[in-house]
Amino acid sequence: MTHRQATNVRETKETRIECTVDIDGSGRATIDLPLPFFRHMIESFVKYSGMDVRLVGQGDVDVDAHHLVEDTGLVLGACVAEALGDRAGIARFGHAYAPLDEALVRCALDYGKRPHVVYAMKGLTGRINDFDVAVLQEFVRGYAQTAGTSLHLDEIRGENVHHVAEAAFKALGLATRQALTVIGGGIPSTKGTL
Repeated sequence: MTHRQATNVRETKETRIECTVDIDGSGRATIDLPLPFFRHMIESFVKYSGMDVRLVGQGDVDVDAHHLVEDTGLVLGACVAEALGDRAGIARFGHAYAPLDEALVRCALDYGKRPHVVYAMKGLTGRINDFDVAVLQEFVRGYAQTAGTSLHLDEIRGENVHHVAEAAFKALGLATRQALTVIGGGIPSTKGTL
């Protein structure tokens, strides 16, 4: 099997992001974004997804983190979708629980080209340093939209905002690894197409 790879660039008046994805990598992250906490979250996602990801981006973070966070989700999801091609042979579905100390987050997803997000992360409010963690929802929405993923992310419990956020990105990575595993059997749909 050849490696499933793609490169994408997203450029707007607010951001410019270059992304390269190798789905069949080893979890290596090369992330150059001007938001340290967000960079840490992406590195966690990449590590547990098993993909190799290179992301280089700049944006109007002097205004707000929103544009760069959302656009990172959009370009990363687009890269994954392109690398997957027709998605033949993938497991398609994935789920994972990720604990981090007192925090526990569940992710269930379907890479069946029907984007939808249920984001039940009540504890992701406030700031870590100068980063508004509520904006992480925009990454999840952007990623699901362009990756073609129905994605459910549920905070089961948690007190420390950093722990809750990191558990969420780890659960997303673990569930993604499971869903994108090649198991054979052609297009993973009773319809014969996605």
